[in-house]
Amino acid sequence: MSWNIYDEIRRMEEMMERLFGDFEGGISSALLTEGRGGLVPYSERYREPYADLQETDKEVIVTAEIPGVTKGDIDISLTDTGIEISADAKHEAKKEKEDVLHSGRSYSKFYKFLSLQSKVHADKAKATYKNGVLEVKLPKAETEKKNTIKVE
Repeated sequence: MSWNIYDEIRRMEEMMERLFGDFEGGISSALLTEGRGGLVPYSERYREPYADLQETDKEVIVTAEIPGVTKGDIDISLTDTGIEISADAKHEAKKEKEDVLHSGRSYSKFYKFLSLQSKVHADKAKATYKNGVLEVKLPKAETEKKNTIKVE
């Protein structure tokens, strides 16, 4: 069987139709991302930072990589079901050489929603940002005491 570019293009068209086929009824599930406890449309302008969620007996620790932003550009919102992190990264560069001026701007937005399994004290939360890494410590609202039972 020989390779035919027209067959490859036709196969790619079919795949694209399957992917975007349900646009008439709404946004394709392949183009959705999680946010605010539900699904929101995915946008190329949003980047999802790498994040870790760690839970200890006393607190929940969220660590997210958000490079290239200042701590004033980071917004953190806590809901009953999770934590929402968003940040705006803005860069402007100017270079001047003899008779040439080069100016460039870029903008990107980070967004991440993480579901929390435990209730936390939102008013006692602490966040730090250093070297592009955000760390949020959320003290747990209730710590359940474990009871041990002896087997007789």
